[in-house]
Amino acid sequence: MSVTPSPTYSSHCQRGMSLIELLVSLALGLAVLVGLSSVYVAAKQSFRFQETSGRLQEDATFALETIARDLRMAGFAGCRGVEVTTGPVYAPSLSLATAPTAITGPNPLASVETTYATVTVQPMTPYNFVRGFDNVPSAMFASGSAPTSGTTDSIFFSGGSANAVSVTGAMALPTSSLSIATDTFGWGSGTTYNLIVSDCLSSSIFAGQIAGGGTQIDHSSAMGNSADTFTGSAQYGIDALVMPIEWNFYYVATRSGASTPSLYRVFYDGNARKAAQEIVTNVESMKLHYGENLNGKDSATGLACTLSSGGATCLPTLQADTWRTTAGAVTDWSRVVAVRIGLMMVSSDSKANSDTFIAAPPLLGASYSIPSGASSSRVRKEFSTTVVLRNRVSPR
Repeated sequence: MSVTPSPTYSSHCQRGMSLIELLVSLALGLAVLVGLSSVYVAAKQSFRFQETSGRLQEDATFALETIARDLRMAGFAGCRGVEVTTGPVYAPSLSLATAPTAITGPNPLASVETTYATVTVQPMTPYNFVRGFDNVPSAMFASGSAPTSGTTDSIFFSGGSANAVSVTGAMALPTSSLSIATDTFGWGSGTTYNLIVSDCLSSSIFAGQIAGGGTQIDHSSAMGNSADTFTGSAQYGIDALVMPIEWNFYYVATRSGASTPSLYRVFYDGNARKAAQEIVTNVESMKLHYGENLNGKDSATGLACTLSSGGATCLPTLQADTWRTTAGAVTDWSRVVAVRIGLMMVSSDSKANSDTFIAAPPLLGASYSIPSGASSSRVRKEFSTTVVLRNRVSPR
């Protein structure tokens, strides 16, 4: 009888993975994970940067459009407008015995501008319907309320409101009240506004109130005017418009508790200064350039313009032939016909740029220094636009 032997297994079939093979496998796996992690981190950082850049662009677009929209109304005074010759074509019949103080009055420039008497007395002239500053003047604010601001420019401009009403009946006398159909904008009786009445022949600044059940505007001396008559005893008819004088003051400041500055606006509606409004956050600085027109002809002699302490006597060529990079370099504010606005936007994320340092971009062509104490790891981008002052260059 034969016996079948038991099967035997070779030692080769029973052998497991060696330590060297295990270490090699772990090393290869770790290398793959490191590579994938690097790709993930780079992709995440790129997404973070792109998202931050997109937000900066959205905020900057809104900020620039807001300033530009208001700035295009600078100097608006109806059909006649404000001429850029010596002094305004119209003179206000509103008498201000003492200049308003700080930013609480109809003319905050009275506290910071003493060169031209018209600027000090009147809420709107060719010399003050656009005025820039190389800082944020504390004199523009009531005592003790000046904001915390860094190295930044600011700009003030005034003009007639787009909220205008038509005169519905001719004045019988220079002392007659202005007739309107209705108090469309809710100015309300008992509230005194600084107003402009204008047709294509003349314009007058005056203090007025709604009267006659909302169908008249009283401009008597009881409103604070020096006389019952308008400039040159003008009598306005149904081709005239009445509008409040408005002004805006834009500046950059840091709100208490905020980590980055914001763009602010103070607005005057013809009656009262409104509270400072935070327009857009993460605006680190605003830089302004001013296009000045110097190559006109003297309205009296017909010769080329010459500058004098008495102010401009020139008719403009309606173009910015000289660009000033600071407000202090502007020789005559009545000749500024364009403003270039540059904003340095900064990310709210203090570590949006923590892995790769990117130097701060220039601002309006000049090197930009990050403010002292500001994080260098934030993303910064420059945005700019140029606004032509259409109420100064447009033919009338």
